[in-house]
Amino acid sequence: MELDTRKAGFADILFINPLGMPTLVECKLWRNPEARREVVGQILDYARVIREWTFSDLQREAARARKKQGFDLFAHVQEQARLPDLDQAAFVDNVTRNLAQGRVLLLVLGDGIREGVEAIASYIQGTTGLHFTFGLVEMQIFEVGEGQLIVQPRVLTKTLIVNRSVVALAGNDLKLVDEVEAAGPEESRILEPSEREARHKQFWVDLLTTIRLDDAEQPLANPLSQPNIFFRMPTPGMWLTCYFSQKEGGIGIFLGSDRTSAVAMAIGLQLEIDREDITNEIGLPVVWSRDGNGKVRVAASKRYPKLGDPAVREEQLQWFREAINAFVNALRPRIATSLREVATGNASTAN
Repeated sequence: MELDTRKAGFADILFINPLGMPTLVECKLWRNPEARREVVGQILDYARVIREWTFSDLQREAARARKKQGFDLFAHVQEQARLPDLDQAAFVDNVTRNLAQGRVLLLVLGDGIREGVEAIASYIQGTTGLHFTFGLVEMQIFEVGEGQLIVQPRVLTKTLIVNRSVVALAGNDLKLVDEVEAAGPEESRILEPSEREARHKQFWVDLLTTIRLDDAEQPLANPLSQPNIFFRMPTPGMWLTCYFSQKEGGIGIFLGSDRTSAVAMAIGLQLEIDREDITNEIGLPVVWSRDGNGKVRVAASKRYPKLGDPAVREEQLQWFREAINAFVNALRPRIATSLREVATGNASTAN
């Protein structure tokens, strides 16, 4: 109850099931047509914010909301679901993946959602990048005397089908996916990891348990069953991505940023001013680029004809250890300094 999203205010209710699927619920008294637009915009803001969260962020805010120091989110779900054999690693992986993709069930709970429901489609039509499912639930309330109430929930009988375009990140490649979403919960299941997913997960675990960074304040990435992991930078909207790419036939690392973040874009331009010094400090062949929106990208890679060849696994681990440390040393302090300058309005921009 009352989960603090820090940036978008307090979400009324957060549920999370044993499959690692989050559900956000916003409760409103439905008094006027404007309320529809406001509540939909509000719950979409919550979804956008928690997309930036890690499992640790969710764990922390759940503990704060419950006012219980040491609260263990996994143990709580395991106990409430009465699933003593629930796999913790799979649960954490599923939560992490769902948060990163914006895969969340959004429910608006109202006392009188009766007319004009079709207009909701136009509010969420333009929302891209989030794989959410949206549902409306009406709560009919009946007084039975002596201060007692009967509350009858019902999902609206008319289902809204909303076509949305979702940009999905696969490795370091972007692909546009046309997706159809229906109002109401979607079926989910915990999938057994494929051989490739298991291999990726073990590789990242081995990397993160053996890497030694010079910067003790740099948070480590979460090991994922995916071909990429992410190291958070000192400002929201910027991160280091380490990846395997079948398409490129190699491994790599790059500084990524959210093109919707004006701060991240400004910091990227500041870094570009020092590109020569940064390249020299990294000490690897570095490629700088800037897209049409002004988003700056700093990248390094190494080709391998056979990505999963056990004979080159240790070599790949060592390359990542050195590359991550070099990128963190060269970029992290500059990003922190640029963040302060942008905040005070003292940053200059590259031409």
